[in-house]
Amino acid sequence: MLFTLKRILLLLLMMAALAWWIGSQLFRPEPPVPTPGSFTIHIVGNGWHAGLLLPAQAINARLPLLRQRFPGASHYEIGWGDVGFYRAKNVTAGLALEAMFASRGSVMHVVAVTDVQHFLKGSDSAALCLDEAAYQRMASLVADSFARSASGEPVDAGPGIYGNSQFYIANGSYNALNTCNRWTASVLEAAGITISPRISLTAGSVLGAAQRSAMRCEAAR
Repeated sequence: MLFTLKRILLLLLMMAALAWWIGSQLFRPEPPVPTPGSFTIHIVGNGWHAGLLLPAQAINARLPLLRQRFPGASHYEIGWGDVGFYRAKNVTAGLALEAMFASRGSVMHVVAVTDVQHFLKGSDSAALCLDEAAYQRMASLVADSFARSASGEPVDAGPGIYGNSQFYIANGSYNALNTCNRWTASVLEAAGITISPRISLTAGSVLGAAQRSAMRCEAAR
């Protein structure tokens, strides 16, 4: 039942994405072109969701509260998603449909990482080696996705779902055409990675684009 539901939801997402893509390609701006560099970025997938594993330095510079909340973290795994679906302990068809068509808001999920190789063990992932300019563009877009309080700080939305982690209120509205994986693809595109966020609605499509990228670490070397 769950497998059938997943196939139906993925089919709906892909059909909606195709319609969106056809109607929006004419005036699509060209992204900047990155060069291989020393900043290693990982895309981490779990089947449904693809998030980003980034060095903490540029994120902390833009969101100092994270340095206080996660002292000692060298990297953060960060994702964006629907407030109900993302925080649920048990995923249901009702939550999936609510996220796509009647979302109640969005959240950022931040996980502190101190040992990257240990964190990635057993995960589907892809590594990109970027220059500093590309890394800084990614960090800016990630930081801008956090909603801010009157004092300019990220807004706590409760404990995270694994490891040393935390949810924060996010900007942006989740729906069938604006998914967690599209957000990840948008951050990659901002860095100059060749990817189309409009049709990158699955974790597999995001990981596949990263693995084919000229900026993947093996190709960069």
